[in-house]
Amino acid sequence: MESGLKDLIDISRFYGVNKEYVIAGGGNTSFKNKDKLWIKASGVALAGINENGFVCLSREKLKIISAKTYSNHSAVREDQVKNDLFNAIIEKTDKRPSVETSLHELVNYAFVAHTHPTLVNAVTCSKQARKYAFELFGNDMLYVPYTDPGYVLFKKVSDELAGFRNAKGFDPKIILLENHGIIVSADNVTEIKETYGEIEADILNRVNHNLPAPEIKTENLSFNFFSGINLIIKSAKSLLIDEFVKDKAAFADIETAFTPDHIVYCKSRYLFVDDEEELKREKLEGFEGKYGFYPKIIGVKGKGLIIADDSESSINIILELITNMMKISFYARSFGGSKPMTDKQIAFIENWEAENYRKQIATKK
Repeated sequence: MESGLKDLIDISRFYGVNKEYVIAGGGNTSFKNKDKLWIKASGVALAGINENGFVCLSREKLKIISAKTYSNHSAVREDQVKNDLFNAIIEKTDKRPSVETSLHELVNYAFVAHTHPTLVNAVTCSKQARKYAFELFGNDMLYVPYTDPGYVLFKKVSDELAGFRNAKGFDPKIILLENHGIIVSADNVTEIKETYGEIEADILNRVNHNLPAPEIKTENLSFNFFSGINLIIKSAKSLLIDEFVKDKAAFADIETAFTPDHIVYCKSRYLFVDDEEELKREKLEGFEGKYGFYPKIIGVKGKGLIIADDSESSINIILELITNMMKISFYARSFGGSKPMTDKQIAFIENWEAENYRKQIATKK
C-alpha cells in the first residue's frame, strides 16, 4: 500500500470516530500524488474505512471538469458532472467518488480533510459568520459564502481560490464553507491534526457559555401519533434538549436545518407543540400539507423531543444530528446567534440526487 494512502486511512479514522467532526456519511478525505487522487467513496463512513473505501481517479481526467462547460439546468448539469467523475475512475468500482472530488483536486496540497465540526459550524452557521471567521483565523484562510454543493460549489471555490492565490501567492490551508463545514489541507497529516487542534482551541476560547449536558435518554412510545404510517417513535430527553423546548421561541432556534447534513437525515423543518394532545392527525396533516412531509423531530413544551422514523438506525442518526444542531445553536450565541439555511438553499438539497444516494448508503449500515 502506498504510504500516502496509509496516512489517509489513519487521518480518516482519526476524525471519523469523533462525532464532533463527522456524523453519519458526512465529510470526506483525500490524498493525491502527481497523477492520482484517492477520495472517500460517497456514503462510506470514515470511522472504519480501509483502502477499499476510497475511489482512485486520474487527476488528468479530473482537470477536464474544470475546463468543461456544462448545462445551465441544475439536474442535467449534476448528472453530466457525475458521468465525468465516473470516467475519471482508474480502477472501475461500484462505489461513487464523493461529489466534492473536484474540490479536493483544486487544492495544491497532498492531503485534504473536509469535515463538519460542531464548533466550526457554530461560526459558519452564525449571523456574523464572516466577521468572526476572520477575527478567529486571520487573512490566510479562505471564507466562502454559502453555495449549493456539487459543481456550483466547486466553481465558486475555484474562483475564490484563484483570487486568493493571485493575492497571496500560496493556497490557504483553511477553507471555511458557510453553513457547511471546513476544508483543512497540508502536505502531511500531522500538520492537518495540528491545524484542527488550533482551530478548536481558538473557537473554545471565544465561547461564552457552558454547554448543558447533551447525553440523551430515550424511551419507546407505544402510541402512534402518525395514524396509518408504520414508524418507530421514541421520546428523547437531556439537559441540552430542555434548553430548546422551554417554549416556541426557544425551539425556533432549531426548527430549521443549518447544514445539508441535517436535511439529508432529518428533513428541513421540525414541529413544536405545547403538549401531546396537539399531536392529532389534523396538526400533523397541517405540517405535511405545508412542507410535503411529516416531521421526524417534534418538540414538546417543557418535556423533550419526539423522534419518528422507519428504523432504529435512522432514529439513532436523527438523535446525533439534532444534538449536533442544538450544540451549534447554543455555541453560536457567542457569535451573534445562529442562522439556518434559506428556503432556496433547502429546496436544492431536498431535490439533489447525490445527497439522496448518500443517505441510502449510510442508513443501510
